[in-house]
Amino acid sequence: MNIKEFASKPTLIEIVIDNTDIVEKYGETIKFHTFDIVSLSTYFDFYNSRNNGEFVNLEKLIRKLVLDEKGKPVLADDEDLPVDIAAEAISKIGDIMGKSQRKTSTQKNGIPQE
Repeated sequence: MNIKEFASKPTLIEIVIDNTDIVEKYGETIKFHTFDIVSLSTYFDFYNSRNNGEFVNLEKLIRKLVLDEKGKPVLADDEDLPVDIAAEAISKIGDIMGKSQRKTSTQKNGIPQE
């Protein structure tokens, strides 16, 4: 299979925060959008920041990745999200980035894999 077959443009997807505590606190689910594919630098920046507790960088990434239905950032420079919502958004974005939507192929020659 040619690697070019895996290339695609990012698609805007809706994310629903449906954590029981958040729904109870705010009265309903909370929705935002993000892209299903991000650049490699954004991917590693997100995971390194998350794993190393680099909260200033995570804030920058939230501003970049939490989008409205038109793909525009939801937060202005002087706005922030409540911590519980921001933490859940980070978790949801991490879930999306962690899911690989690979195409599978059948081996056509050679020794079968065990």
